[in-house]
Amino acid sequence: MRICVDTTILLNVLKDEYRAFQEMLYAAIEKAENLVAPAVVFAELIPQFRGDVKSLQQFMGEHKIDVRPLDIESVTLAANAWMKYLKRKKKAQCPQCGYELESKEHLLSDFYIGGFALARCDAILTRDRGIPMLQPACVFYPLHRAAA
Repeated sequence: MRICVDTTILLNVLKDEYRAFQEMLYAAIEKAENLVAPAVVFAELIPQFRGDVKSLQQFMGEHKIDVRPLDIESVTLAANAWMKYLKRKKKAQCPQCGYELESKEHLLSDFYIGGFALARCDAILTRDRGIPMLQPACVFYPLHRAAA
């Protein structure tokens, strides 16, 4: 099975947090699953390695994760989901002064990862329950592609 590994899981490993999610990654490694991550995951991890790309490449290799470029199909899926998200997004306002309040927003990179997973993988390993384009929100698991 080809499994997309999200940034959140690798951050869990690096920070030694959320042990259950780390164990899912290590179980996939033990089963010799085909683990992949889009290049955007690599980019998101560079700050954790203080810009040391060689160390990051070593980390990814030790965890049997192949970093792959984004392709047109992946970014098209991401862009379409991003546009739907932007249309649905509601802006909250302070009831007293009318100031527009900040809300948790998804970053475009979340959509790139989701688009890559949908286009190129059978499952995704993520702690992010809010990847909006994956139905239902996945934690490890088979991707359910929406009907076209």
